[in-house]
Amino acid sequence: MSTFLISLAGARQQILDQCPTERLKFQSLGWAILITSGIATVSMWFALSSAMGINPVLALLIAILWGLVIMGIDRWLVTSIPPRGSRRWQVAVPRVVLAVLLGSLISTPIVLRLFQSEINTQIAVIKQQRASAFIAAQQHSSVSQQVTYWGNQVASLEKVINSGGQQPLDPSADPVVQSLTSQRTAELALEQKYFNQWQCQLYGGPDCTRGNGVLAQASQKSYQQAAQQVSTLTSEITQRENALSAQDQASQQTRYQQAGGALPGAKAHLAAATAAEDALRSNFEASNAATNGLLIRLQALNELSGKDFTLNSARLLIFLFFLVIECLPITVKLMQQPGNYEEILRATAERELKVARRRIRSEPGLAGAAGAAGAAPAWAGGTGAERLPRDPDLDAIWRMPAAPSWADSAGPDPSRARPGLSDEATRIDDALRNAGGSPATTGSAGSGGSGGSDGRGGNELRFRDDDL
Repeated sequence: MSTFLISLAGARQQILDQCPTERLKFQSLGWAILITSGIATVSMWFALSSAMGINPVLALLIAILWGLVIMGIDRWLVTSIPPRGSRRWQVAVPRVVLAVLLGSLISTPIVLRLFQSEINTQIAVIKQQRASAFIAAQQHSSVSQQVTYWGNQVASLEKVINSGGQQPLDPSADPVVQSLTSQRTAELALEQKYFNQWQCQLYGGPDCTRGNGVLAQASQKSYQQAAQQVSTLTSEITQRENALSAQDQASQQTRYQQAGGALPGAKAHLAAATAAEDALRSNFEASNAATNGLLIRLQALNELSGKDFTLNSARLLIFLFFLVIECLPITVKLMQQPGNYEEILRATAERELKVARRRIRSEPGLAGAAGAAGAAPAWAGGTGAERLPRDPDLDAIWRMPAAPSWADSAGPDPSRARPGLSDEATRIDDALRNAGGSPATTGSAGSGGSGGSDGRGGNELRFRDDDL
């Protein structure tokens, strides 16, 4: 378990073995990531099983996958923050924002689960309010108006048939009266229009000239024709209404026959309108009863917390509590101070970089792949792309001035040694100077750039980078 937590925290085991005192720090960080991912798993299972109604077993599998995703994200958050430096908080700020967003997303289903009983009660109230609003809206809908109209028609026709024609028909429900009334309404609009034009021509207006001229007489004629048509239609409507209400034997027989012929069609229209209204009501009731998801639960929680201060405070505190837990990995990472592990990690990274560079210099294939920055010196042992790049530190050593005359003496003169250098450093310096010549000269004089004479009696010395 300890190894798993350390790996979860992103620590390198071989480095941590060199500083055992740092193990507890990374174990704590691993526990924080594991706790966060566990709570995320439980939260997703609540959301899927309770709010969305998914099978609990399937919801558990999905919740475990979600927990692994959160674990990976938290591990990336804590490992991507630099251990020190001025950029530490600059890099941490967007990661903290992401952690807060994830915390809000994960903590919400848990809060809904804790207040489940109160939320279910409020959901019932919300559904009842929606049903009442639907019924009120249906009373003013076109479908409801059709049901009312055809219901009245069927009732009126049945009365006429049951009375043997003695019951007069409702004039407003008669098709002939309805048609004549529509025509009269249109003619009344034309009559008013022509009258306004006639008055404008007689007395003047914004779009006409005052005077009883040709235009005024034409408008007057149109107005009179429209008025005559209105009078004719009104007379026809009156005659039809009188015929519908007449009580003689012939009128009763006519009404009875008309009612019998119109009743099947009226019933068909009423049945169609009623079926449409019932379908709308059934669809609403089914959808309203099945609405039990996350949105209506959030709405119920908001309505509950808006009415009750205690509930609102408890909701806020619980939400903040789980939010803090979900932000725990990034918080722990930012609160931890750099220790020995970070120092050893930095040194290891530097050593790995040096080894990689030395390997590139020593292997011709890698040097050629990296791209030659210029021709390598002759002592590199190759030509063209196989030559290694020039080392500036070695060049500085090889380009030192030639050895002074006292270098040929039996041993180094302590009085002439450079100040600030130890005896060992002075001997290395004298050995390099006694080698004589430049690297290019030595490489060309010797065979293949290997150890040999430089033409002046000096021997080529080879030192490792660590020795220099």
